[in-house]
Amino acid sequence: MQGVITMLEWPGRCQICNQQIEDWADAGLHGKRWIHKVCYANQGTNKDDLPPLRSPIERSKSLEWPMLVSILLFHFGIGVGFIGWIMLTQDTTTRTDSTGYLLLTIGLITPVLGIIGVALNILGRRRIELVRQALELSGGWKPNL
Repeated sequence: MQGVITMLEWPGRCQICNQQIEDWADAGLHGKRWIHKVCYANQGTNKDDLPPLRSPIERSKSLEWPMLVSILLFHFGIGVGFIGWIMLTQDTTTRTDSTGYLLLTIGLITPVLGIIGVALNILGRRRIELVRQALELSGGWKPNL
């Protein structure tokens, strides 16, 4: 759920101080959340204890699996819906009607969830692209302060 919140969170906020990130050159990616470089440096007593801060653009890599799942939800949902529709129209027994209605309901809901997931993913990717453009305008991202 935290990945979805980060994907929807715009403008980005630091996970420690909760302030809006104004300049992406002064921020990075820690885990799956945004963090200011200063807040990150103040987090540990010894700089060697902290794992290296990653570029904010690397956030796009964590959007690949949710996109795949959303696309699969859409396609398999359509397939299940067709199976339910075929069960309802091809057989007249009441035993398969309830199964057909169940499959048709799943086949109507699941593709909608897939479309919503794809739309959210596209928004997240667009936001990362805006971050990349802002970083290019400021001279790129450097891992140190």
